[in-house]
Amino acid sequence: MIKKILLIFFTLFVTNLSVFAYTAHLPKGSLVKVYTKIPLNTQNLEEGSKVYFIVPADVWVLEERIIEKGDIFKGYVSMLKMPSKGINAAMQITIDTIVKKDGRTKKIKGEIIFNSERTLGGNLTNPASYNTTIHPRKVYGDPWGGSLQYVPSGDWEFGHHVGITSKDNIFVQFNEDYYI
Repeated sequence: MIKKILLIFFTLFVTNLSVFAYTAHLPKGSLVKVYTKIPLNTQNLEEGSKVYFIVPADVWVLEERIIEKGDIFKGYVSMLKMPSKGINAAMQITIDTIVKKDGRTKKIKGEIIFNSERTLGGNLTNPASYNTTIHPRKVYGDPWGGSLQYVPSGDWEFGHHVGITSKDNIFVQFNEDYYI
């Protein structure tokens, strides 16, 4: 009876060894530094335009090279807004493929992070003019006290196009686990 129980136990143990194995992977939320060969600008891109980014250094996980230097991330412009009065242009890029140096391709889900934000641009422009406002104050011993403040008049400058070059800090953030 003990032999049968041990046989069942060892059979289950041997068939489930793959459960204890670890495969090296980049977890969801990992960042990989990349750069672009050509400058990307909202002036010469459209929604859906293909963009390419190159990895400048190897990415290692537990003595295993996950991403090699020279691998290419392919993506597309998922959101593009042109500049308007008071707001600069804005752009978001989604990554969908990685091309290895040996030519293999793999589908991934990721996005480009520009200086810790998903969206490049989209910020407010400077005010075009200012109004002056007087804040009267009664100060003890000074009957003429007060202050003068400059406040935006409500008229804003026209927005500018935004872009990235190879010198900017650009990262690919993985939206799912990446296995080799």
